[in-house]
Amino acid sequence: MPPQAVNADADFPILGISHDTRTLKSGDVYIAIKGEHFDGHDFVEQAVEKGAAGLIVERECPRIETPQLIVPDTMDALWKLAVGVRQEWTGTVIGITGSVGKTTVKELIASVLAQTGTVAKTPGNWNNEIGLPLSMLAADRTADFFVFELGMNHPGEIERLSALLLPDWALITNIGKAHTEFFENLGEIADEKASILCHAGQAVLDGDSQWFERIKSGFGGPVVTLTGKSFIAPQPGAHMVQNTRFAATLGLELGVSFDEVQNGLDLFTPAPMRWEESEQGGVVFINDAYNANPLSMRAALSTFAELPCEGRRFLVLGGMRELGAQSEQEHRALGEFVDSLQVHRVITVGELGTQLICESLSGIEKPTVVEVLREELKAGDKVLLKASRGEHLETILEELKTGAD
Repeated sequence: MPPQAVNADADFPILGISHDTRTLKSGDVYIAIKGEHFDGHDFVEQAVEKGAAGLIVERECPRIETPQLIVPDTMDALWKLAVGVRQEWTGTVIGITGSVGKTTVKELIASVLAQTGTVAKTPGNWNNEIGLPLSMLAADRTADFFVFELGMNHPGEIERLSALLLPDWALITNIGKAHTEFFENLGEIADEKASILCHAGQAVLDGDSQWFERIKSGFGGPVVTLTGKSFIAPQPGAHMVQNTRFAATLGLELGVSFDEVQNGLDLFTPAPMRWEESEQGGVVFINDAYNANPLSMRAALSTFAELPCEGRRFLVLGGMRELGAQSEQEHRALGEFVDSLQVHRVITVGELGTQLICESLSGIEKPTVVEVLREELKAGDKVLLKASRGEHLETILEELKTGAD
């Protein structure tokens, strides 16, 4: 069935496209996507009440007078719209993937490239089969640079996303144990990440990675390895130095001067909940709880343990999700690593954190965590919160702040 327009007698401006009524703005077109656990058609009336200028749906909503485009498959329609806008771009397109660091490297690159031109980028971490096309549709089509991240948790996703984005430059941050639920080993994860190169023109890769030869073996385009020039990283940690090198390397390749690269790095602002520092009552809180896997956990914990600290160091840790059959093994191994660190107190939260990270650590639930921290923290102390996003550790900070107010 070809697309069919309903109630579309007059032209009307389209300010944006949204699949989520919670964030939809007046003037947006609402596209009703069917997901594994939801059907966007159930929220059409809410979208209209919030001021949707039009609807893209798979079936007509007869009681609604808002203009409607009826299509066989709304997800397919979303992708076709993104294909259309991609054809209009004349700027340089950059695709970023990797087991960790995608969003941080994206923000670093965007900050560096903003020193010489206009930049469109992925909002937050909209990097999946819905987020990427929506990000592309939301981008300024006249931008000089387009910086987008590509994520995955199932085999085949990166190649498909790359085919949509068609990056002029592809960048792979690193390979590690993330989203292992649907992959047998690290080699399979490396191959999945490498599939971004299937539709890329050039690549920036870590020449020191153990996966370097495997990743570039099937790629016929030019490969650039990380610069040896020294830049000042905007945040602590060896992993941040590596992220900085990725951004600096690409910036230099795209004509950004050394001084402009450093200025862009200095102006970097981390995405929310990614090593996000705040202070309350003389206590420094580091919220790095947007996501977690064995690689990012160790990087964050090592960096935190080496930070200067006038008082004591506290860890609030939750579980790492989407590790599949390796979950128990990885959590227990992480517990052993945590035991080797010089910290004053470790508090684990949730089933994965409490039962699997390490039996010798003190595991308690989130409401109790707040009480413990209120009682024990003193000016000069530092607290790191780290877990997968689904553990919602940010609520601990929200409760602490509420109590202080």
